[in-house]
Amino acid sequence: MSVLRDQLESTFGISVKTNDCEIPSGIPFYMSNGRSFQTVTISDITFLVVGIENTNQFGVIALEKQLARYAAVVNMPVAFLFSVLNKKQRDSLVARNIPFLYFPDQLYLPFLGMALSNRFIKQVNIATNQMSPSAQVLFLYFLYRAGSRKIIKKEAAEALHMTQMSVSRASEQLLAMSLITQESFGKAVQMQAVATGKELYMLAEDYLINPVQRALTVEKSDLLSNYPVAGETALSLHSMLSQPAIPVVAIGKGDSVLSSLAPVDEQWDVGRNVTRVEVWKYDPAIFSAEQTVDPVSLAASLKGCSDERIQGELEDYLEGLKW
Repeated sequence: MSVLRDQLESTFGISVKTNDCEIPSGIPFYMSNGRSFQTVTISDITFLVVGIENTNQFGVIALEKQLARYAAVVNMPVAFLFSVLNKKQRDSLVARNIPFLYFPDQLYLPFLGMALSNRFIKQVNIATNQMSPSAQVLFLYFLYRAGSRKIIKKEAAEALHMTQMSVSRASEQLLAMSLITQESFGKAVQMQAVATGKELYMLAEDYLINPVQRALTVEKSDLLSNYPVAGETALSLHSMLSQPAIPVVAIGKGDSVLSSLAPVDEQWDVGRNVTRVEVWKYDPAIFSAEQTVDPVSLAASLKGCSDERIQGELEDYLEGLKW
């Protein structure tokens, strides 16, 4: 099992391929003696990693020249892997644009657009005031399907039709919100919710976003018959609320059916048989049941509604749920 691969996958949360390789032909003895050579593939980019045990044996100028020679021989990007590295050495390497890896603290891979300190990865570009759409989908997966079970990112990606990179970003946000925990298990990263059912929902409630990106009114069409009902229509099926005059359905923003719908103006196209379509930031069908959007997404979509009658029925509906 590759230690390097495990370290990279743990750091970035994505699939990494590594292979031990022979000493590149044409490399002088002093550039191969006591050094390890591995190829690494991340996001379709392959590069050579040269492991160096003693950083005091060469200065930064010598390493810069060696880097150029390695790259010319193998015809791919090259990075040094250090087992010992101090701050002065690190700063000199960065100043000379020399790619390197030093676990667990420092990674500098400019050809991948990565110049990161592992100590700060979880603080970079992670919003903790509200969930992203992908983070909300992953949260709902824990709430409705995973429960207390530990899951790996590949499982979630396949179940939710997301890339592993998207799941990794979503999980980092849920982790920053203290809604899940993560731990490495071999080459995989396992995720687990910190609670289940209503308790988990209550912990996440303030972070949930309104899934509705926009709404439009269209002519009633058979094309909409298989989409889950949403909004007041959905709430009316689970409460004493009367059904709205115009039925409401939800469609994911990337659904091709949107281009086939005929929008109408309610104020001018009077008497037309119409449907209100909520275009959601994520696919509402993923967690729908009995042709109705899921309860938590429904609650999030109606959270900003000022109608006290709707809010009262919504509260009763959530209280009566069997979490």
